[in-house]
Amino acid sequence: MEENHLDQTSDTNEVAEENNFLPSSISDEEKGELFRELTTILSRKWIKDKVTVFGCSELDLLLATRFDIQTLRETIEEYKSFVQILGLNVIEYDMDGEKWYCLRSSNYAPSDLQSSELIVLGTIIAYLEDDKQKPITTEKIKEKLVVTGRMKEYLVDNSLRILTRLGYIKKKQNEWEYNYRTYIEFGDEERDRIVEEFRKI
Repeated sequence: MEENHLDQTSDTNEVAEENNFLPSSISDEEKGELFRELTTILSRKWIKDKVTVFGCSELDLLLATRFDIQTLRETIEEYKSFVQILGLNVIEYDMDGEKWYCLRSSNYAPSDLQSSELIVLGTIIAYLEDDKQKPITTEKIKEKLVVTGRMKEYLVDNSLRILTRLGYIKKKQNEWEYNYRTYIEFGDEERDRIVEEFRKI
C-alpha cells in the first residue's frame, strides 16, 4: 500500500478529503496495512511529560488518519474484534481529559513493579476503593506501612516516586489518586480483590 494512513508527519491544517474513507470502502489490503500500523502504534511505550504512557491519544489518531471521529471509532471497534483473535485487548483510558487507546495482552501481568512498589500501590488502591471520600495522603500511607513496621520510610517514598513516574498514581493538592495505568492494569475485579486482601491485614 503506497499511502500511509498513520503518517505522523502530515500537515494537520491540510484538508485531504480523498483520505477520509469509511471503513466499508477500505480494501482488504488497505485495512490489513492500517491494522498493522495500529498494532505498532497502540503497543508503544514512551515518555510524555516525564511519565511513561502507552499507546496513542484519539486526537493524534484523528490527525494521522484524517478520519472523522465516527469513522475512527468504527474502525477501532472493528480492530478490537481483529486483535481479540490474537489474545489482545484494546484498552481505552482517560489522561488529563483526553481519550487514549492502547493494546494489552488478555493474559497481561504487570512486570515493571518490584514487591515494595506493589505493596504501596496496593495500599493506595485499597484506601481509594474502600473509602473514596477520604483523602489519601502520604502520611496516611506511612501510618499503614511505616508506623506498623511493614516497610521502611525510604522505601515508601521511593515507591511513590516510581509509581508516579510509571503512570500508576498522581498527586493532586497533596492527595494521591489513580493515574491512567492503574485502570489499564487493574480492572474492577482486581481492585476489589485487593480491597478484600487489605481488610485482612
